[in-house]
Amino acid sequence: MQPLLEIFRDFAKKEGIADKAFIVGGAVRDILLSKELKDIDIAIIGEALNIAERFAKEINGSFVLLDKEFGTARVVKNGEFLDISVMRGDSILSDLSERDITINAMAIPLTNFQPSAFSLQHLIDPYNGKNDLFNGIIKMVSEENLIKDPLRILRIYRFAATLNFSVEKETLNAAGRLSPLITAVAVERITEELRHIIRLDDSYKTIKNMKDAGILSFLFIELKECSLELYKTVEKILNNPSLYFLDYSAPIFKYFETDYRKICLKLSTLFPDSDTARQSAMRLRMSKKEVEFIHGMSSNRNRIADLYKKGTGSPDNTASISLLKEFKDHIYPLAILSIAKEPPITSFCHEIIIFYNEKFKTKMDILPIITGNDLIKEFNLKPSPLFKKILAAVEDLVLEGRVASKEEALKAVRGMLKTEM
Repeated sequence: MQPLLEIFRDFAKKEGIADKAFIVGGAVRDILLSKELKDIDIAIIGEALNIAERFAKEINGSFVLLDKEFGTARVVKNGEFLDISVMRGDSILSDLSERDITINAMAIPLTNFQPSAFSLQHLIDPYNGKNDLFNGIIKMVSEENLIKDPLRILRIYRFAATLNFSVEKETLNAAGRLSPLITAVAVERITEELRHIIRLDDSYKTIKNMKDAGILSFLFIELKECSLELYKTVEKILNNPSLYFLDYSAPIFKYFETDYRKICLKLSTLFPDSDTARQSAMRLRMSKKEVEFIHGMSSNRNRIADLYKKGTGSPDNTASISLLKEFKDHIYPLAILSIAKEPPITSFCHEIIIFYNEKFKTKMDILPIITGNDLIKEFNLKPSPLFKKILAAVEDLVLEGRVASKEEALKAVRGMLKTEM
């Protein structure tokens, strides 16, 4: 199957616009590094939206409008996508002069693109981005570009983290000096850049660098102080849960395949209390489930330790059962937080995870063992607040292992009713 970029090149030649189109951004880096092309960006002189729409129709693909104001659209076909945008300025050199960092300020004329035989003589590289790419350096195109769009300050750190590059000294100084300008950037854009950084396995180093540069204080204005020790330890556990949960690390890996959970667990460690956590997450306009997750982890990070310290350090007692009922699979991040805060309770957390997977979840599968209809049929009861109380009590008995069948549940209910009466 012909790659989408080659299909677009042939389309552009047929339409007579190939000499006005250039491959830019991450695709150029991938070509230079001989990597598989993933994010493909095309800058084009002319009506980019119209061109993208015609191309999508030509190949029976999908047209997605990304930004009408800046003239950017996406064409999707067979799992591949290609972003087409209006060129900034009246030439490719003008366009590249508006970019954030040198490794993003390179271009390849579409007419010269040959995936199997690319020649460096066709590379347009006015800011020596190729050398910076091969030397592992992040360098700004100009300080003026950071001022025009201060989000680029975060992008400097994001690309350094993603590519494991170092930031050139002058660029680093400019990023720190201009960091107050970040407060003028739309919070949705800030949050998306933060997600890119925090989802990385080794994000602690970047977050620490941002803190040392004073940038975190402009991202999380609710924080008067910010310790990163808990963040560091949580990330360490997330990267290798098998060291802490042994054979029960597989369900933890699976749980964190849902992307936002890892991001939000790390974020929750930055805040001293749950109210500050909720306030910050809401100001950053995170989704409802993200806000609830961050608030929930911040509110309950001491729950397992409290059980242990109160002498209820058994995973199958009533207090532990109550905790598992409340959190279910969210016991995984809670256990990680607990270990990070209180390493001596690692064994207890491991026992809870074992109990949850081997016994608790199995018992959950047989619920509800009786229903309100059973109470009406067997005991001639009428719907009332007592229903909820009885059913909740039966559920607890099942999860505690004291009831294993419907007959046993009904027998327990008879005992409850005698007590009530």
